[in-house]
Amino acid sequence: MGKPVKVLATIALVLVVAAVSFGAYVRWSLRHMHIEFPLAGLVNRILPPAEIVAVAAGSHGTCSSAVDDTSIGDREAEAEMSYIATLPDLYKTTFGSSPSNMSDLNRLPEFERADSLNNHSFSQECSIYFDKSGSFVVSCGHTRPSSKDVAAFMNKAPFVQKFYMVGKMEILYIPVPKC
Repeated sequence: MGKPVKVLATIALVLVVAAVSFGAYVRWSLRHMHIEFPLAGLVNRILPPAEIVAVAAGSHGTCSSAVDDTSIGDREAEAEMSYIATLPDLYKTTFGSSPSNMSDLNRLPEFERADSLNNHSFSQECSIYFDKSGSFVVSCGHTRPSSKDVAAFMNKAPFVQKFYMVGKMEILYIPVPKC
């Protein structure tokens, strides 16, 4: 055997050993390594707000109340009232206590974004009336019922989340869920 053949045979042997070693390393690595995707950090940052929204959207465990979302008047105002009605639960989940009035909701970034996207101020066009039990009434529009009229309504209101008329003004009543 000539010198060039020995060199080629040695190179071929080294390449085969290197390929087998590399294959064994890859197999071992795949079995013992944690493979993380680059977007895993993004998913972990998005997940907590998604959990907050799920809680605020009504996952009260065994607590429940009847819901009737039938429209009885101005659909645009009803959509605004429905949106505002989701915020007290989100506020409570985020800050650990219930809001006491409409201006407390300004602390929620979601509330501020909705105001800017809709080019108007929910805090000026809508009102929330809370009672001692945790039930509340949302009212939106140019004219809204007085606190006295809402309190009288809430004292005799049925246990159904629904749009009601108080006088000639539409409201959304949200009873506290019964557990």
